[in-house]
Amino acid sequence: MKGAIRTKFLLGLFFLLVIKGSATILYPQAGVEYYSGANKFRSLKPWLGVRISLSASSSVLWKYTFHDLSFDYQSEEGIAAKRESSLSQFIGAFYHARNKMEGYLALSYFRGTDNYSAYNFDGGAAWKLNSSLALEGGLYLLDESSVLWYPDEPARRIQLGAIKAGLKINLSRFLEINPLIYFYQNSEQVRARTVALSLTFIPRDPFYLVVTFWDYRESAEYRFSGQYLSLGLHIYF
Repeated sequence: MKGAIRTKFLLGLFFLLVIKGSATILYPQAGVEYYSGANKFRSLKPWLGVRISLSASSSVLWKYTFHDLSFDYQSEEGIAAKRESSLSQFIGAFYHARNKMEGYLALSYFRGTDNYSAYNFDGGAAWKLNSSLALEGGLYLLDESSVLWYPDEPARRIQLGAIKAGLKINLSRFLEINPLIYFYQNSEQVRARTVALSLTFIPRDPFYLVVTFWDYRESAEYRFSGQYLSLGLHIYF
C-alpha cells in the first residue's frame, strides 16, 4: 500500500510541475472496449479520463480504466478451469506534437484481484511522411505480479518488455487503417509476437469506433496463442 501511495504521489507531482503556470483547458473523455479470443478470453474495459491542454502542441491525460476479464487455463490437475479477475488501472500520460512528429509518454499503476499489482511504462512516436501516411514505433515495459496468469502458483513478479512498429494510413477523414507488429520477451524467457490490424471509423466527432484483429503467438508451456478481436467506442473531445 505504501508503494502504491508513493507512486501516485510521484505521478501527481510530476504532472503538477508540468501544468503549473500554464493556461489549462479541460476536455472530458470516455470509452469502452471489449476483447474476445483464444482460451475463451473475455475482457470488458470501460474508462474515463480528462485531457488537460497545456499549449497548442502539448497536453496531459489523466485516465482511469477498469478491467473485467476472464479466461480458461490448465489447472495443476490438468483440468480446464475458468479464471475471473478485475483490475483498476491509473494512468498519467503526456502528449506532444511538433511539425511532422508526435509522441507520448505514459505511466500506469495497476491494482486488482488477489493482490495483483503492476507498474507500466508506455512510450511511442509517429512520423508523418505525408498527409495520409505515418510511421510509428514504441516501447512497452511492465513489472507485474504473475498470480493473475498462474492462479495455482505462488505470486511472483515478472518483467516484460515489448517493442512495436507500424503504419497509420488515413484513407479519408472518416477512416484510418493501422497495421502493427509487436515483439515481446519476459524475465522467464518467454517470447511472443503479435500482428494486429486496426480500423478506426469516425462517423461524427467526437465519436471514434475502433475494430482490431490480433494474431498472438508465444513460446510458453501454457499458451495464449491464437486470434483475438476487440471493439472499442471512444469519445475524444
